Amino acid sequence: MLAAHNTSDDNGINLLQDSDVLVEEEKSKNENMYGLSAQQWNPFRGCNFDCIYCMESSFQSFGDRRLYDCKKCNNYEPHEHPERLLPEYELEETPYMKFIFTCSSGDISFCSTEFLQLIINRIKQEPDKNFLIQSKNPDTFNRVRFPKNVILGTTIETNRDVLYRENNISKAPVPSKRYEDFLNVNHYQKMVTLEPLLDFDLDVMIEWICNINPLFVWIGTDDTSSSIYKNKLEPSIDKIIQLYVELGIRGYAVMLKDKLIKRIHNIESNHEAID
Repeated sequence: MLAAHNTSDDNGINLLQDSDVLVEEEKSKNENMYGLSAQQWNPFRGCNFDCIYCMESSFQSFGDRRLYDCKKCNNYEPHEHPERLLPEYELEETPYMKFIFTCSSGDISFCSTEFLQLIINRIKQEPDKNFLIQSKNPDTFNRVRFPKNVILGTTIETNRDVLYRENNISKAPVPSKRYEDFLNVNHYQKMVTLEPLLDFDLDVMIEWICNINPLFVWIGTDDTSSSIYKNKLEPSIDKIIQLYVELGIRGYAVMLKDKLIKRIHNIESNHEAID
């Protein structure tokens, strides 16, 4: 099982001793959504939430390649691949702080309960490996009982439901509903990804993360070519850094996604050039 890095000094200040290592790991693996993913395993694929950031960037650029023989995979239509549950389908080892990102190319809220249980049964055959399962509808997790070697994750882009609705970000439940539902999921190992981060209220976002108490948090932004960026729906980089620092002080392992790291470095370079 994964363990959270929560190290406190005598003054109650929490120091993430491995944060630099984790950030560098995230930067070095941009073929995955998460750099700590040892493997992406997709016995179920597809999603109908139609998030604008998936449709504009990652989904479209990925789908345009049309690499799959399966039409439903190319169309991102929710469907099952039962052959990937067979014992001969090899699942990689997961060293410390690594996991197998399960159903990474879809959302299991569109998966039948019967097939989801079959996925869980396959996971139970691999008790020494860690798995991540993520959904933008965390209430769906309550349909089955997950083993201890599964990390459950959800996405929270903002705490501002009005911002989310007015800009038609997604057909998924609004962030406040996701937050409440995730709190009610009775599972120890949780993860939260704040990506693509929209403008937010710092005190509320910190409170939400602390109440969820995840093993780790990812923070990321969308492409600068996206409508989210162009419509100025994002917080400032300074505000994002403040959130990163405040969560780190509270002992959470926080990892910045590659695109965000590059943007921060570009801003720092520009400031240095001006100075």
